[in-house]
Amino acid sequence: MENQEGHLSEDERKIDKKTLPWIVLGLIVIGISILNLWLVFNKKQEITQKDDPINVPDFALTNQKEQPVKLSDLKGKIWIADFIFTHCPTICPIMTEEMVKLQSEFNAEPVYFVSFTVDPERDTPDVLTRYAVQYGADQERWHFLTGEKEQIYQLANEGFKLAAGDHGGGFPHSTRFALVTPDGYIHDYYDSRSKPMMNTLREDVKALLKK
Repeated sequence: MENQEGHLSEDERKIDKKTLPWIVLGLIVIGISILNLWLVFNKKQEITQKDDPINVPDFALTNQKEQPVKLSDLKGKIWIADFIFTHCPTICPIMTEEMVKLQSEFNAEPVYFVSFTVDPERDTPDVLTRYAVQYGADQERWHFLTGEKEQIYQLANEGFKLAAGDHGGGFPHSTRFALVTPDGYIHDYYDSRSKPMMNTLREDVKALLKK
């Protein structure tokens, strides 16, 4: 109830302070739920079983060292790709940690890593450099790429067949890794949240290294 000056009473202010955290928590839960629903919906658009080989289309982006990177720069290399953004509070840290594990396990092998940001407006080369350092990325073997948002989204959705978008200031994206062969074809996809799938990825990398 307001007093004669039109201000909230002390008891009402206490209620507001107690209620605010629950409101914030509720908004976070709603946001995560919307993200999960979006990802489930877009799974229908992602390739689950690859019938025909998918060739990664050419691209021209910039890495964390402000160096231009094209598909041709990765020709002849085995590489693992994902789509993330540095301010992501949910799945991206988990995805990046999984990539770090792969980097460590294949440290002595010619295996490379490419992370495309789906939030290029904020993820400048400087921001990506700090992110790479934070996770201990080998920056000679791991590119963090930024560029024009439209090109990155087209590359994700039409090139890699992995969902990515900008929805109300959020950046929902696929949680899957793509393993790319030396001739530029996508060997297969692997859900970064699945331990069995990540183990399959490791075995597939080893098989490609023997060819």
